[in-house]
Amino acid sequence: MVATKPDVSRKYLRWYFSSANQPHEIQTKGIAVKLWQSGLFGSQICQAVVKDMSLGGAGLLAPLAKTVPDIIMVEYDNQFKIKAEVVYRRQVSDKLVFLGISWLDAKREQRLNLLRRLSKKAYRASRDAGVTDNVTADE
Repeated sequence: MVATKPDVSRKYLRWYFSSANQPHEIQTKGIAVKLWQSGLFGSQICQAVVKDMSLGGAGLLAPLAKTVPDIIMVEYDNQFKIKAEVVYRRQVSDKLVFLGISWLDAKREQRLNLLRRLSKKAYRASRDAGVTDNVTADE
């Protein structure tokens, strides 16, 4: 089952798709997404891995070699695109950066739908594998 963790400093309950006991640089679990430049003709920046998510935003790992602007579009499953602002950056290794993002102008229903889809995918993967560690980034 997807782990949830209450945090009194956060407005929304956060869903974790990876183990909180491992440092980010050695984790292999998460949900694959694509990051796009914002705008009508925005190009793809890179692929990233969502580590945690809430109705307010998400935490993800992205390649350090790619420059991720402050405003991006996050795409899941070639279907859902939600505009977001990068509000936190932390280098976790010589190849990865952890980004904290806050959803922008997405309707609450759109965010709920995305969270529902991701949590269902993570739950199915962990149930089908017979483990509680959720989904891997390459699934």
